[in-house]
Amino acid sequence: MLQELVKFFINPVLQLFLVILVFIQQKRPGKFFIIFVLYFYFSSIPLTGTLFHQLWKVEDTYDKDTTYDFAVVLTGGVSSQWYLKDSVKNTLSFNSHNYFMFNHAAERFFKGIDLVIAGQVDKLLYGNYVPKSNLGSFDTSELVKKFAIQNGLYEDQFIIYGHNVKNTLDEAIQFKNHMKNEKTDNILLITSQSHMRRAHGLFKKQGIDLDILSVQKRQLFKDDMLQIVNFVPSIRGLRSTKSSFYELFGFVGYFFKGKL
Repeated sequence: MLQELVKFFINPVLQLFLVILVFIQQKRPGKFFIIFVLYFYFSSIPLTGTLFHQLWKVEDTYDKDTTYDFAVVLTGGVSSQWYLKDSVKNTLSFNSHNYFMFNHAAERFFKGIDLVIAGQVDKLLYGNYVPKSNLGSFDTSELVKKFAIQNGLYEDQFIIYGHNVKNTLDEAIQFKNHMKNEKTDNILLITSQSHMRRAHGLFKKQGIDLDILSVQKRQLFKDDMLQIVNFVPSIRGLRSTKSSFYELFGFVGYFFKGKL
């Protein structure tokens, strides 16, 4: 109990919000300050991001009774900076390229691998994503392929397409070019639930007809409403709101550019 209480009060966002509340009680703030406080509160509680993603999600069209010729898994999931830092600074006592450092978005290709092993997808397609920084570059697609093969896929079941894809629009364009000689529309798109609305729209704009399957699904909004921690300002809440803004403004930006 004491440990949970300590975790609650060491939250720096909550501390800041409590200081603001004390300030409000001691002074008579103007309406703009009150608006700022309300904005800060709602943008820093996890419930706000949960509500956005609940409204933003699109329903899966994946058919479990269908065997798909291809599943395109959108890139992400590899902590590329970890590999880049080690290759430059050489601070580890082991060869980092022998291991897999993934992040939460790795669920995208975990699901794709699982579907191939289950016989519901014949082949996975993954964009050639090579992030660059002042530390150099790292080919994440080859690492994911290595992981897939170690977990049961044959080499010809994991296809890396395109060249140096930069973003989701680039993935859609290069995927269309890669598939131009394939006579099939039996394709499944796999990405994160929060990313699916934008991703699906970009692929459809390229004239690609496919079913969709989201991963990293959020729990129901009504379930989150029953947890008091989701009403408390926190770094987790700010990150969730930032993620919501990223998807919303990304979608709007592509829409006005005519890409959706």
